[in-house]
Amino acid sequence: MDIKKKHSIAIFASDKGKGDPERSSIMAEVGSFLADKDVKTLCFAQDDSLCVPLITAINNAGGDITIFCEEGFVIPSALSDIKTELLSKNEKQKNQQINEASDAFIALPGSLLSAKSLFEIWVATDRKKPVAMLNKNRAFEFMRGFNVDIVSHKVKKIDQHIIVSDNIEDLWHRLNKALSE
Repeated sequence: MDIKKKHSIAIFASDKGKGDPERSSIMAEVGSFLADKDVKTLCFAQDDSLCVPLITAINNAGGDITIFCEEGFVIPSALSDIKTELLSKNEKQKNQQINEASDAFIALPGSLLSAKSLFEIWVATDRKKPVAMLNKNRAFEFMRGFNVDIVSHKVKKIDQHIIVSDNIEDLWHRLNKALSE
């Protein structure tokens, strides 16, 4: 009998600062979609940022979710029933902790804070896990171009390591394929 591993997907989304005006609805759509999949989702409460629409959508749809929190971060009482895990104060240990807990990373449109956090962790660790970026409203178009024009000449199978897609269904299909290989 085969036992299929339940993958852990770290979601990087930010509701702070300037960014995509549709980010709340995008987070809710992605949260509802991922809740229907057999994955464990990991979200973050850090730098006074908590992606409430994403977390609420996953939780309300019955998805498996854990919030990684910096020390002292207070989770809103409406989300207090969600599992939490304390992040290390040490930046290197925090990056390793998130890397070890995750099988893949997803970046959602929002602000540069989420993209910055994602790439800090990805670069500080083994860079072997797939990174998927939802390119809604062309949020990650620069990464798509960079991958095609620059990175693809040096990194074999870049499309399996860094996935850029315009919709959540395609992103999920390609990410799931990358995780299965």
